[in-house]
Amino acid sequence: MTYSLSTLTQKLDEIASVIVEAKGHLDHPEDLIFLGGSAGANQALNAIVATAKNPTTVTIKWDGYPALIFGRNANNKFSIMDKHMFNKKDGSGRNVYSPAQFREYDLARGVDRSDLHRLINEIWSGLEQSSSNAKGYYWGDLLFNRPLADKNGVFTFKANPNGITYTVDTSSDVGKLMAGKTAGIAVHQQIASDAPSTDMATPLNGTIGNLKNNSDVAIVPSAMPNTPKIKLDASLVKNVKSAIAKYGALVDQLINTAPQAKNAFNQLFTVYINKKIVSGNLDNLVEDFMGFFKTRPMTENMAYKLAEHFHANQQGIIGAFTIWIALYQLKMNIVSQLNDAAKASPVKGYLQDGSETHEGFVSNGLKFVDRMGFSRQNLAGRA
Repeated sequence: MTYSLSTLTQKLDEIASVIVEAKGHLDHPEDLIFLGGSAGANQALNAIVATAKNPTTVTIKWDGYPALIFGRNANNKFSIMDKHMFNKKDGSGRNVYSPAQFREYDLARGVDRSDLHRLINEIWSGLEQSSSNAKGYYWGDLLFNRPLADKNGVFTFKANPNGITYTVDTSSDVGKLMAGKTAGIAVHQQIASDAPSTDMATPLNGTIGNLKNNSDVAIVPSAMPNTPKIKLDASLVKNVKSAIAKYGALVDQLINTAPQAKNAFNQLFTVYINKKIVSGNLDNLVEDFMGFFKTRPMTENMAYKLAEHFHANQQGIIGAFTIWIALYQLKMNIVSQLNDAAKASPVKGYLQDGSETHEGFVSNGLKFVDRMGFSRQNLAGRA
């Protein structure tokens, strides 16, 4: 199939809106086999093992919305922005020092985000006060933007329309922190004032850094209220090691000799996995992938090159998905234990079907998420 330049451009634009879980700034450990080959798989394995051995590193991955970056530049001027504004290369996205300037920035680029402008106006003074003695920026997710109602000793809120409904025991430390606040934001990363992009963000490890809870906006830490106990399944670890030993070099060859640009080639696998997750079926990963890649928008020449490449590297494809499954099973064993530990927490989360779970957890720079639970619901809701 051959596309004209205009049609190809349109198709490439459509890729941006394809069902794909926003990468954000954290990867799923199992996806590292697609993103970094055998080295990525070993990184994932080491991170999972380290998490089990030192569960104090685990934090809650709050399901908030929208994600906001707020704080002070080198001149101590306060600002609130989103990730794309922060990362804009000309720096204009950071030169927003009032709610009015935030709105003007959007209008200048032809974007109407009226609901967000209202929200920014409501939380601006509170976040500015909370960060009065803090240097640099903080990255977090808004949890609620109206005072929470105490119903039989429980606060209930849901920020992401497709995500988790939270309940918080009002008598707990977290509940007391949220009581009477007009809004709440869960912070998880810190960024230096001179950082060129969000790639330089560093984890807060469950703290709120130098922020203060001294305003009408609750600054919510991501620390787990109870430290979980995790038992590592030796047989699942062995499965991962065996899969890497058997297929690691073949996967590296598949990735390193690909005829397509690295990011585009990686996305063939990560977008495909997300589609399988939305379908609720992780069977026949290899066979279905070979049909999937042919549906992707690309030139006829690239389609031919990829077909030849995949034919020559069949064992590498089998290996990539074998390692992915082994890592996913090991990770899910940890996630299951973390969810069990969270059931004793004053903070509880629920899917739309009533299942008790959190969006996930963060440890060692990776996100530990039940992709057939939260991810499937979230992705399907955005389809």
